Amino acid sequence: MWIISRIFGESRWTRAIFLTIVTQALLAIIFEAIIFAYHANQVGIIDEQRLGQKGVGDGLATAYANARSLLVYFILFILAQIFTVALVVDAIYQKNTIQLIALIAFELGMTAYSIIQYHQSSTLFDTDDDNVKLAVAYLGDAYHASRWAEITMICIMIISSIIFCFLAYKLYLEFGWHIYKKIGADLAMRDRYKMYQIFMMLLKLDFFFFLALSVQYLALLCVAWWPEAVAEGDKQRIVKELIEHIILSCAVSIAMLCLAYWGLRREKRIVMFMFHALAGTSMGYFIYLLVQIYANPERFLGSKVFLTFFLIVDILLIVVSVPVSILCVKNFNHGLINHISHATASQQAGHSMEPIGQEKSGTRRWSIE
Repeated sequence: MWIISRIFGESRWTRAIFLTIVTQALLAIIFEAIIFAYHANQVGIIDEQRLGQKGVGDGLATAYANARSLLVYFILFILAQIFTVALVVDAIYQKNTIQLIALIAFELGMTAYSIIQYHQSSTLFDTDDDNVKLAVAYLGDAYHASRWAEITMICIMIISSIIFCFLAYKLYLEFGWHIYKKIGADLAMRDRYKMYQIFMMLLKLDFFFFLALSVQYLALLCVAWWPEAVAEGDKQRIVKELIEHIILSCAVSIAMLCLAYWGLRREKRIVMFMFHALAGTSMGYFIYLLVQIYANPERFLGSKVFLTFFLIVDILLIVVSVPVSILCVKNFNHGLINHISHATASQQAGHSMEPIGQEKSGTRRWSIE
């Protein structure tokens, strides 16, 4: 099909990496859904027996909170698989070597999480607390019934990650020639294009990690805290926190990323300065949430570690994104957008059907490092 040829060309490596990541995503989503169902069953049994209430002991209450919070991270892992497929397609279409490197790190991170996931599930109720032992007895065969699916997931991620890294390396070699065709031999222009690609990649990572944080916090507000709120004052506080989160996290983050993309593509300095202001607002809110987590640890029981991780990653992404965006602003009005726009128009008018990297007989690789 024309659209397939346009995105993937005739290169066997682009098609191979796409098939690899789609196969991985499909298998991972299927097995993660199975794991989710098993864990939801565990949580459901504990709920039915009213074993998760704090009155039955702090040890069991903590284990129950951890078990319930894991359900959110299973969903995030599924979203990460879909996000990876989208990033791979985008990296292939844009011939983005920087994004390939980021994808390798992201893929290895998901593989590491599949191992952590198994460890969390197997040690969830692994304590000497008598109440926890009682809960395990009630669970019976349902206790860690997802073991086989989690081990299968680890195998899938390890094998696919090895294949993905190999194919990404092959594409990295091929994309060098396309960068030279788009930008030319001007070293200064290649440096500007490198910063452009880095910032675009950072925006995509910002989107995923901001989304992941919002999903976790909204789950806490709506699923964990709201049902337990009895007093009217508690409900009003949760509604207030929900409104704050929607405005300061969801709305501000979306506006910030849209402004950054538009300002970069159109080389509008004032828009980029608006991005910087919103980035500062987001960072302030993330720091505020971090303080709240450690000031009220009992409220974030079961979610403290992962919320802290995602908040720190989000803060670091902003810390990196803003300086890179400033470097991109300094590169405005130097002709980079003309090169990119011209290359895009030429690609739309008529793309080459030759395999990537074989349009010219030369074998020299041009990179943007």
